[in-house]
Amino acid sequence: MTTTPTTTTHAYWTATATAVVPSTEHVPGFKLTKEQRDIKSDEHKYGLCCSCDAGLDDRADFVCQSKKDGELSLMCNACSDYYIEHN
Repeated sequence: MTTTPTTTTHAYWTATATAVVPSTEHVPGFKLTKEQRDIKSDEHKYGLCCSCDAGLDDRADFVCQSKKDGELSLMCNACSDYYIEHN
């Protein structure tokens, strides 16, 4: 009886799992209506991300973005990273 080395088995299952796991890349976009966003915003300490529906409860969850009109908006780290990578 022969046995397959553990590293080969591990490599096989890692490759298989990687091949079937869907992409988890964050893509900004609104999925809630304005009314739903207003309600959800009240449920989070800092409101919602300006680019998606993510709730912001901790200061470490977001960055401040300045708009063209001079106002500040809060953007979750995932959206910020997305825009940095795709611009």
